Amino acid sequence: MEFKLIIKKINNTLSEKEKEEFETWYSESKEHQEYFHKVKNNKEFSDYILEKEKKWNSIVQRTTKNHHKNNNKKYFAVVASIALFFSVFYFFNMSGKKVPVKEAVVKYDNLKKVTLTLNNGENISLEDNTNIEVLNVKNKNKTLEYYKVEDALKEKEKENLTEIAYNFLTTSRGGEYSLVLEDGTKVWLNSESKLKYPVNFIDGKTRVVELIYGEAYFEVSSSKKHSGDGFKVVHALQEVNVLGTHFNIKAYPEDREIITTLKEGRVLIENIDGKKTYLKPNEQFIYNKLDASAILKKVNADEQISWVRGFFTFKNTSLFEIAKVLSRWYDVDINIKDEKIKNLKFNGVLNKKQNLDLILKSITNTSNINYEKNNGSLDFKK
Repeated sequence: MEFKLIIKKINNTLSEKEKEEFETWYSESKEHQEYFHKVKNNKEFSDYILEKEKKWNSIVQRTTKNHHKNNNKKYFAVVASIALFFSVFYFFNMSGKKVPVKEAVVKYDNLKKVTLTLNNGENISLEDNTNIEVLNVKNKNKTLEYYKVEDALKEKEKENLTEIAYNFLTTSRGGEYSLVLEDGTKVWLNSESKLKYPVNFIDGKTRVVELIYGEAYFEVSSSKKHSGDGFKVVHALQEVNVLGTHFNIKAYPEDREIITTLKEGRVLIENIDGKKTYLKPNEQFIYNKLDASAILKKVNADEQISWVRGFFTFKNTSLFEIAKVLSRWYDVDINIKDEKIKNLKFNGVLNKKQNLDLILKSITNTSNINYEKNNGSLDFKK
């Protein structure tokens, strides 16, 4: 039975045919009856932000209804309207009625989970506005900004600038940070990720950074501003060559795939086996680490990189994949005890500042899934 019939039953909007379908389902088992009352009792508490087997277009329609009368179809204009779902804590039930949710949302503290490693091996735990006594970098508002080394050196010292020094930026589970490289390239680093990058670039040489693991979104400063010097992001299994573009790379060690998504410009991806692939905007290259296979597909790039703007977007996403995302962000181990529910699919948009308990309730209230908390971990089960 479709979940929407339960909502319509709660709102007394079932048609005669739907009433028969609901009563048949309700009388089938005690489990169905308990599930219905669980949804009914929690209806005014939880945002239905994740919906099992719900068509994606209906999610978008519900988030934009009556909020965008113009023709602006940009995705993040859509996301901005989701304040009705998350920031103001309302949800729309199936009748369109707006219901306030009293539960407060706890802002997740992710400022103490980021480490800067200097060229000399020194580790600095970053917090907002942590003072860093380094030649050409400043830290403010969760962003490291590097500027030209030459600007910080005395004239007589410039001639000694012939070697590249490297820093590492590491986020643990629950952490995120951004940085501006010396050439003006902007990088956003997602949870549980590590990036190696130079504190300065050498004119006439390709600008190279390394995503050691995790996920990062890049807005690359055009080669036209740097005498034609290219830009390259390397990973153990692939290289991405760019001239000036916006793209995302997701390469977590535990994932079987490396996913590269292009938002703007053009990139060339070269795998460890030597195969090369060009990406155009709104294309995604998925490389399977297990069998070295690859696919190229069309996507909405804005949806794929919504994490940069503070949202997680799930489109026909399995509970297994959602659990991995929540684990990284909320720094909690999540286990799925029943193999049968791993591949249940959900659609929805989550605010990264949303309290985890609200998210868990949205999952359990829209499916026959329960969870238990065990010594700092979570167990999903049927």
